[in-house]
Amino acid sequence: MTKTYIFCILVTLFSYGFSQTIVTVDRPNIVGPTQTDNVTSVSSSGFIRGASVNLSTANVNFTSNDWTIGGDQPTSAVNNDYIEWSITANTAFEITLDELDIRLRRNTNGPSDFQIFYSLDGFTTAGSALAGSETLAADTNTNFNLPSLSVLSGISGTITFRLYAWGATSSGGILRVLPNAAWSISAAVPTPGLRLIGSVSTSSTNSADSDIIASTFALFPVQQNIDYNSTYITPSGLNLSNSVPLGAFTIRDGGIGTDTDSDGTTLTSIEFAVDNYENLAALAILDLGTFTIVSEVTTITEFTTFSGLNLTASDNSTRQFIILGSFKPVVTDNEQLQLTVTNATTLTTGSSLFGLANAGGAQTSIVGDDNRIEVIASKFEYTQQPTDGNQNEAIIPFPTIIAVDVNSNLDLDANITGISVTASPSSSIVPETYDMVNGEATLDNVVFTSTATGVSIIANAPGISGTSDTFTINGPLITIAEQNFDTATGWAYTTNRAPFGTIADWGDTLGYFGEIALADASPLDNTLFVDEIFGENDLNDDGNSFATLTFSDIDVTDLTAIRIEFDWQVVGYLNNANDVQYRLFLNGSTSGGWISVFNGISGDDSNDNDQGRTKIIIPDGNSTVGLQVRLRNNLANGYSGFDNFRLASQFSGLIYTNSDGWKDNIKPDATTGALNALVIDGTYNVDNNVNINNLIINSAASTVIDFGKSITTNNLINEGSLILSSISNSYSSLIVNGSILNEVTYNRHVNQFASSGSTTGANDLISAPVTNANQTFLALRTANADMPSGNIDGVPSFLFGPYNNNTTAYTNYTAADDASVIESGIGYRTASDTPTGSTFEFVGDVKTGSVSVPITVGTQSTFNLIGNPYPSYLSLSSFLASNNTKFNSLNSGVYGYRGDVLTGYIIWNQAYSDANPTARIAPGQGFFVASKSGGAMIDFTPEMRRIGTIDDYISGRAENQNLAHLNIRVSKESGAYQTALYFNDNASLSMDPGYDSELFETIAPDFSIYSRLVEDNTGNNLAAQAVSYSALNNVTIPLGINIAQGEQGVVSIAERNIPEGTTVILEDNVANTFTNLLEVDYTFTPVTTLNNTGRFYLHFGQSTLGVNDNLLNGLEIFVNANPKSIVVKGQLEGQTAFKLFDIQGRLVTTQSLNSNNTEHNIDASNLTAGIYVVQLQNTTGNRTQKVIIR
Repeated sequence: MTKTYIFCILVTLFSYGFSQTIVTVDRPNIVGPTQTDNVTSVSSSGFIRGASVNLSTANVNFTSNDWTIGGDQPTSAVNNDYIEWSITANTAFEITLDELDIRLRRNTNGPSDFQIFYSLDGFTTAGSALAGSETLAADTNTNFNLPSLSVLSGISGTITFRLYAWGATSSGGILRVLPNAAWSISAAVPTPGLRLIGSVSTSSTNSADSDIIASTFALFPVQQNIDYNSTYITPSGLNLSNSVPLGAFTIRDGGIGTDTDSDGTTLTSIEFAVDNYENLAALAILDLGTFTIVSEVTTITEFTTFSGLNLTASDNSTRQFIILGSFKPVVTDNEQLQLTVTNATTLTTGSSLFGLANAGGAQTSIVGDDNRIEVIASKFEYTQQPTDGNQNEAIIPFPTIIAVDVNSNLDLDANITGISVTASPSSSIVPETYDMVNGEATLDNVVFTSTATGVSIIANAPGISGTSDTFTINGPLITIAEQNFDTATGWAYTTNRAPFGTIADWGDTLGYFGEIALADASPLDNTLFVDEIFGENDLNDDGNSFATLTFSDIDVTDLTAIRIEFDWQVVGYLNNANDVQYRLFLNGSTSGGWISVFNGISGDDSNDNDQGRTKIIIPDGNSTVGLQVRLRNNLANGYSGFDNFRLASQFSGLIYTNSDGWKDNIKPDATTGALNALVIDGTYNVDNNVNINNLIINSAASTVIDFGKSITTNNLINEGSLILSSISNSYSSLIVNGSILNEVTYNRHVNQFASSGSTTGANDLISAPVTNANQTFLALRTANADMPSGNIDGVPSFLFGPYNNNTTAYTNYTAADDASVIESGIGYRTASDTPTGSTFEFVGDVKTGSVSVPITVGTQSTFNLIGNPYPSYLSLSSFLASNNTKFNSLNSGVYGYRGDVLTGYIIWNQAYSDANPTARIAPGQGFFVASKSGGAMIDFTPEMRRIGTIDDYISGRAENQNLAHLNIRVSKESGAYQTALYFNDNASLSMDPGYDSELFETIAPDFSIYSRLVEDNTGNNLAAQAVSYSALNNVTIPLGINIAQGEQGVVSIAERNIPEGTTVILEDNVANTFTNLLEVDYTFTPVTTLNNTGRFYLHFGQSTLGVNDNLLNGLEIFVNANPKSIVVKGQLEGQTAFKLFDIQGRLVTTQSLNSNNTEHNIDASNLTAGIYVVQLQNTTGNRTQKVIIR
């Protein structure tokens, strides 16, 4: 080396001979140390906090809280309440600190006083005060300047500073370091919060041009995608076989050129900033001059130092070394290891110096995949193990798997599609595949279709798998009430604060409280949230008070294993006044205190965002359950969201699934009334009569009750669909004794309007078996396009409507009636335009309680069209027992329409009911009843409900021997008509309300058959007549047959239930014939139109009617009201004496009746009202009959 002493002198005198900014410190709000910027020959370290001071998240600037409350500087020193930074001189250099500037601010609760100390031994001993203590005004940005310091670092020394602060009034009080751009010395730190002013000098005669550069060495190149696990997990004793070369460095004496001294450069220590140091177990320096390990460090930190080195690059020459590294078992995939020289020292004498403290800051390579750790997965592990779940419910929290190696390190490159999940032992898990991204997969649809105990799931992919811990799948959950703010809103809720805000206010200072679409509620993103949620942002209640959601009390009397679930998320809830809590209401009262779902904690950044599903177990034995959730938040950047509130019960009972049918092949039937049943998915077709305790139909399931079949249950929860079926002569039934949730559908058969070739049509009288306010006429006709329609008087009309007893006409609805609700218990006339009829779809609620329907006396009729309000059959006897007294005495009972105007009405009165005690009215059946004077209220009660199988009107024969009946039919080519006769001990030969019923609207149609009373006949045309049972031995009942002239009529017995040996003889006294109807039908063709009684009589007895029998019994004797007269109708055999006696037996009048006439009228206008006795006498016999004159 050329020795030029003048240069040596210059080097000796080298220094920054003037005071300047030598260090600036940045102030981002991090744990630290913060970034620094400094001149050459100096290194520095930024802000860190003392052990008792914590980072406060309130600002972007370096902000700290938890300062000493009150106290003084010694107290803050003992408490380690300080902010620290340092500056270090390079080898052979010395720092002179002249001045310090710092910019501070505190809040009103922050420390009021501070003092800065310095130390030359890192505060191993107590430091020295730079200046006296300072007082800091609250809420004021203040620059503090400490001048004229003259603090020397010593050669290669370090000055460490601590700012002690005290006088805070609460732990939340803050002290903040603020920026001042005027202090910056380069773009490295553009807005520092502190600067140090001084000079740097050296007395060394050697050059300061040496440096260290990154280099390569062909024999030991840097590796890419390092398989750390092969041979490189080595805690110590590194060599070329158990470690990996991370990079090579070269010491250059004189740097890029030659220097002015004659000494080489001897490296005595070197510090590296080690990126991703957590992965490394040890580092070592391999001297390539000797191929030996010259230093090893087995505790690797962010800044790792090798000391005690003696690596010399000769004068104007180089010396190369390699850094070897080994790994811990726990590493992070894809992280790259980079070592950056942050400080290098040389001998203070006899060695050239480094021009920079970091000798140029050389770095190992991270180009491409250089020094990248490669984790190669060999198994799946569960970061979220599956928890106990319920059948047919996805397990929540969702199980989560990661792809890891043998050391459980995550393989971030594991992007695997089609991961399958099976169960062990084998169980009914729903097949599903999942995709893994960056080594992680969420199993968000792990569903079991049956219960399981001690089961695990196995995630499988080619060459890799993983088995979970064991868990239990319990019975399915049954939703009792739900509120998800969009599709399920049955669990009603209220808020103690009115919702406020618009979508535009979400995230601004105005805030929001109320339902909101998830798409508009960013940053809320809980994967369990769907569509609408209940959201909150910046509630801003005065005094940080709570806003509360109150969910209504729900009846759970018959339920067990109940729980409440809801999903929630908070973002930015970082204050003590950010909370979410809940409490229960049991049996109408609060149960326990508020329980925290999320508890905000000031200063805890790790706890300001969270989400989850809260599950609350409800003890058995409660009658009602309710819930309150409350929250508070006054931060503009604070958000909370809630969704999927659900009250559910764990199911135990019979289970149906689409794949397996009924579990264990046990299906509901008539004997399962004590069990519960659940239809999970698919369609359960009810093909028998079912008794079940509680029936639940899931949202993915449907239940169809076949015609003639039934379900009887206590409670029914229908989250899917429940459909009842019918055909023309058979109807399904549903009887719910408790409560039912949601609507059902009844497809009710309706007659064809007019069959091919018909001239009369075939209407039907129906009622709604299910209905509610949503089932308007518009909804009904829209759902049933086969409802006949057309123009009536130019107005488009529909064949559907109620009966108007003021006009004796049916109403035909038009579009103007679209808003009319189809009412329960009201009858409607309608028909189908489909051949053979079709079903009308009724959708609505099932009536489970009593239904009362008013009936009135109209201006033209006493008849009212009502109907069965239940989706089940009705017991006729129970219905009549409750309502007989409300009917018109002459028209007692149910008038059922046979579907054709030619066939008339079937009358179900008390006589019919006695004869058919199990008679039932079909679901959705309309019928007429006649109101008593002044109107009445017809009652339908749950006790009347029955199940059944056939026809609109079902009869069931009585076992009682003292009951008999038969139906007499008259038929012609185009139709038939019947009248009913009953023999019952409860009836007499006179008018018996409830047992004798007139024709509908009292008028006999042009083609019809009817009877008259045997006694007290006042001319009432009876559709149904009952007489005493003993009358079977000897009674004659007058018949009326209306038929047109020339039409052939046939009289026959349509139906009978009479004792053996009874004779039924039809007398035609015009044709002078007697016909045993039990043996043959009677055919006749009238020569004149018939429209009255007097020609036909029906004789009942115990032997065949002979010529010597008393023919006077075949006569009809009754009283006409206007004109007031006594009428004797029928054919007399010879001259007959008529005598009338009063009740005391006195003869009132006498008259001779001629056999040439078949009707005799005896004037009674002068007779007073009362009971009289008629006596007829001729050569064939005698007859006596009581009459009443009014």
